[in-house]
Amino acid sequence: MSQKLKNKSAVVTGGGNGIGRGVALALAAEGAQVVVADIGLETDGTKSADKVAAEIKKANGIAVANHDNVALKQGGENIINTAISNFGKIDILVNCAGNFMRAQSVEISEQQWDSIIAVHLKGHFNCVKAAIPEMIKQKSGRIINFSSRAASGKGGNLAYSTAKAGILGFTSALSFDLKEYGITVNAIIPSAETKLFPGTRSRASYENMPYPLTIDPEYVAPIIAFLSTDQAKDVTGQYIYACGGDLCFYAHLLKMPGEANVFVRKPGKWTVDELNEVVLPMLIG
Repeated sequence: MSQKLKNKSAVVTGGGNGIGRGVALALAAEGAQVVVADIGLETDGTKSADKVAAEIKKANGIAVANHDNVALKQGGENIINTAISNFGKIDILVNCAGNFMRAQSVEISEQQWDSIIAVHLKGHFNCVKAAIPEMIKQKSGRIINFSSRAASGKGGNLAYSTAKAGILGFTSALSFDLKEYGITVNAIIPSAETKLFPGTRSRASYENMPYPLTIDPEYVAPIIAFLSTDQAKDVTGQYIYACGGDLCFYAHLLKMPGEANVFVRKPGKWTVDELNEVVLPMLIG
């Protein structure tokens, strides 16, 4: 590994399983000190965050676990303070925690709505709100948010689609507000097979996207590791689809009219060095 994140302090919410686990492992492999934040339990009763933190340590990485709830203001503060108290700072925040409940719009309950909005949208806010003052002090930081193709209204439910669309707006607003402080903010739009979305659902409808070569959640992690590096300091406000070796950089309201989406594919897992060579020139011209 190139160790491009050596001495960086990172928080990964939802880091106990699926995409979040892959991200935590990837950041640690690049040298980051990682807070694995997750409230989940494994079937044997083990705390998911503890399991992944132990996995990182076994690979000679540095990690601590946190079990706070991102949906609570105090939870977000505790998660960020875990990084500060253990590693002295917070350089990277990856907001990957999520939940999902199947329900048609006409059937969704207030409790389901509140739970999904709280975990996704308010969870992002709670962690970002706690991290921003620390990042502003050091005049640097990386915030990577997690949205979904369900933001278009397809493949989710009323609350999930609303939350994920909100995260895109949240990302755009933050990227404008924080750019002067050297803090980048980007949104990942992933597709992978996870506990929340098991089986073939992740392969269901790729619309204008090529059919993916794999839906292994660990294939999403390299783009997050890349966005966390010093080399990606000018990449901000991006919406990035990631699935297997596929990446798509979406044209959206922050881009000039007429600009098209940019799609790249690698038949395998990207490395941070490859992304630096191939993707960086496309994003910063």
